[in-house]
Amino acid sequence: MDERSMGIGALHERIPFLLSQLGVYLAEDFVRRLQPFGVEPRTYAVLKALSADDGQSQRQLSAQLDIHRNVMVTVVDRMEGQGLVKRMPHPSDRRAFAVTLTDKARQLLPELDAVGRAQEDEITATLTAAERTNVLHLLQRMSAAAGLIPGVHPKLG
Repeated sequence: MDERSMGIGALHERIPFLLSQLGVYLAEDFVRRLQPFGVEPRTYAVLKALSADDGQSQRQLSAQLDIHRNVMVTVVDRMEGQGLVKRMPHPSDRRAFAVTLTDKARQLLPELDAVGRAQEDEITATLTAAERTNVLHLLQRMSAAAGLIPGVHPKLG
């Protein structure tokens, strides 16, 4: 029996394997790229969520990003310690805090976004613009069919 008939050599021909292989590679690479900024992917996700809708409560952020509320408290504590966010009284819920971006975070976000764009440019460098658009749409369709929340990484929580 050769490797091919046993299925060992055929893994590179299976979409789930290739997506998983590429996903692990990209996730680890992204962590490495964020390290010089003192930021981890969870922090970046919270920064992005706040840049789209600043002043959310920790509970809102927790629900939006599918991060357990206890973990979110720790994340926001760390971010506050880094000077990236501040907690203020929530305007509509006196029991909650509104988490807001600091000037430091607003200055850092474009740099972090550039890191993500650079990674995307590198991994798609061998594709034409049309192929890149096609891959994006196909991955979005597959993610939606799997019931994944758009923009939320399942490993954040």
